[in-house]
Amino acid sequence: MASRLPAAGARAGRPAGRVCLVQPPVGGIPQDITPPLGLLQLAASLEAAGRACSILDFNLVQKTEGLRGERSLRGQFARRFPARGKVDVFGVTAWSYNFDVAMELVEELRKRHPQACIVLGGPHASFSDAEILAHFGRSVDFVLRDEGDHSFPLLLEVLERGADSDALSEVPGLSWIEGGRVRRNPRGAVVEDLDALPFPAYHLVDVAAYLALSPVLVLEAGRGCPYNCNFCSTTNMFQRKYRVKSPSRLVDEIEWLMERSQSRRFELLHDNLVANKAYVRSLCREIRARNIDVSWSCTSRTDNITEELAEEMFLAGCDQVFFGVESLDAERQKWTGKRLDPERVREAIELTARQHIHPQVGIIVGFPDERREEFDLTVGEALRWVTDPKVRAEVSTGLLRYYPGADLFAEADALRYDPLAAADTAAVPGYSIRKKWRGLPRLFPLQAIHTGPAETRRNLLTVKFLRTVFRACPLTVRACLVHGGLGARELFDRMMAGRRFEALRARGRDPRLLWNETLRALGAVVEELGRPEFLELLDWEAPFWRTEAVVAPLERIEHVVHERRYEQASLEAFARGERRSPEPAQGLRTLGVRAGPEVAVWATRDPAAVLRRIGERLGGAPTAFAPLARGAAARPGPAD
Repeated sequence: MASRLPAAGARAGRPAGRVCLVQPPVGGIPQDITPPLGLLQLAASLEAAGRACSILDFNLVQKTEGLRGERSLRGQFARRFPARGKVDVFGVTAWSYNFDVAMELVEELRKRHPQACIVLGGPHASFSDAEILAHFGRSVDFVLRDEGDHSFPLLLEVLERGADSDALSEVPGLSWIEGGRVRRNPRGAVVEDLDALPFPAYHLVDVAAYLALSPVLVLEAGRGCPYNCNFCSTTNMFQRKYRVKSPSRLVDEIEWLMERSQSRRFELLHDNLVANKAYVRSLCREIRARNIDVSWSCTSRTDNITEELAEEMFLAGCDQVFFGVESLDAERQKWTGKRLDPERVREAIELTARQHIHPQVGIIVGFPDERREEFDLTVGEALRWVTDPKVRAEVSTGLLRYYPGADLFAEADALRYDPLAAADTAAVPGYSIRKKWRGLPRLFPLQAIHTGPAETRRNLLTVKFLRTVFRACPLTVRACLVHGGLGARELFDRMMAGRRFEALRARGRDPRLLWNETLRALGAVVEELGRPEFLELLDWEAPFWRTEAVVAPLERIEHVVHERRYEQASLEAFARGERRSPEPAQGLRTLGVRAGPEVAVWATRDPAAVLRRIGERLGGAPTAFAPLARGAAARPGPAD
């Protein structure tokens, strides 16, 4: 269909009007949120061009007020739309993992604002523009591909002049329908001079609302990764060209946002910031020269970081580095195109921790023809990083998926709709993609998957198991692998055997349900193994596992007590494989106390005395729950 805008010249001389940039829900727990940096940067470019702009962030709405997937999302969106006639152009961003809810939003926008122009952008739209226009051309006027800092303001100028074909053809990366066919302009050059971009328009959002959920704000350090992993689309999105803001400009931006937000914790956004070591050193020197009290994190490949560089980063305030490791198997590294040396991976994570920087590590489950040996190797190493007191890494786990723009998407014909895969990526809990969209897996690839139902279920459960045990009971699982004669794959298969895991497919599921099912399944295997050391570790790490390991906030205090056989430090050393057996302990008990999802744990000879002291501080006596317990500090709820 032709553009909904008037013919050329009909709007000549009139301003382009008011622009609203829209962020659909993204998903994740409430803490998984930052201000929508891409839209803030785009809004700043629009304002620099003299155009009025606003931002509507439905991700914040989801994390604060809660959108309900079992109800009509469109009605919930519409209640928060601007009044009809108040906006001339809507710019909506979308990723593959939330494209379904993004299109629910877009179609409702078209219904409520029939005269407005709707422009779709973002990574997913950049690589699926023709399919989007073919199926949603009645709702989407234009798809703007790639980096929109210059092309979006130019598009608004063209719309202001009347949007004729010749003018539209001037806009790099623009796709639209004309005469019943899709027109695609060539992609434009990347933004070379990032220093020339204005500071992001943080004044358009309530920064305090985001900080109330997560203390970290995001600033763009640069764009473009020079590598080309076959599962990643961002390298193609930014044309594999490494670009950064100058150290002085980036630190100016840090100081500006520190003053504006009163926050001092930042993620410096770049797909692989440490790819240029000289740049990172210059950035660290700039931060130290200004004597800024700031904490920051970034992303690196393991073969980019060195001990000396990590030391400089720590002294300049870096406290976290994320490493995408994916697999410790050398052959799988070649398959992904990442080609990391497993031994260098180990060295990088350990040296980062030695320099007092917290390593964060990402691994992937569900590779094609994934061998038991490679899975066991990767999970075994990840458990070592999590439980080693000199490392204490945080490990995140993802399922291999096919993203438009990634090399793996060449095999997208293998994708099929799968309800479990769709529920796993639902941006709004309980939402189920429309039936008429389920036959479009290339458009909705994260609601589809390349594996059969049984393999998909197994892989999804494996991811959930890993997320649970890395967070809740890594020592217990490591002991099972080191001393129990099990590999990680065998352990998880035994946990799955004969169990339905109803929470995996429940609409609008509470993540606590699957967390608790996982711990009960692990407990059953631990009991079958018949090793009291394993059971004591589980009782220490997850003291309420026999009932509900994680619960909703409660008004009452609950407690559980376990008998102890072993001294705790030696028990943990045993779990790590540093001892053949732990030291015996006499007269000690494990006491677990909770008032909701957080659990505190003590090893004590007199649980009743500890409970009395807790009761005195709280002005009353704690109520009994059931006999069982957990480990030395408060523990948060499930990670997913």
